[in-house]
Amino acid sequence: METTLNKRTGLQLSDKTREIIMDIAVYLFIMLFMYTAASKLLTIKSFASTLAKSPLIGSLNFMVAWVIPIIEIIISIMLIFPSVRKTGMQASLLLMTIFTIYLIYMVFSGSELPCHCGGVISTMTWQQHIWFNLGFIALATAALGTQKK
Repeated sequence: METTLNKRTGLQLSDKTREIIMDIAVYLFIMLFMYTAASKLLTIKSFASTLAKSPLIGSLNFMVAWVIPIIEIIISIMLIFPSVRKTGMQASLLLMTIFTIYLIYMVFSGSELPCHCGGVISTMTWQQHIWFNLGFIALATAALGTQKK
């Protein structure tokens, strides 16, 4: 009876499965962040102009227009190196959560601002973009949840 009570319940994953889940999350975040950072940097004036219309950003638009892609690139670099990968994934989760809260605010504020994420992502509605971000938040959460304490 004692051994039954002491057994761990829940999903048990092998080390290889944990590694695969983290690797998938890492590669997807690197692709997402590098793609969006490049898109923003290639059209920095347009991106800053779009940010200037945001009620939350306004006059900080030029600073924010540079800071966001730089943060995305730094996080992508962190995800490459195993020694800081977990911290990079935590930063990915935080950044995606901040972006999602911002998008939710924009939806509820009634603002009609274009998304300046670039490519396919920019064709999404605000609601679709929120669901997209929530998917990445779930991915980061799952990847971090598979890591041993």
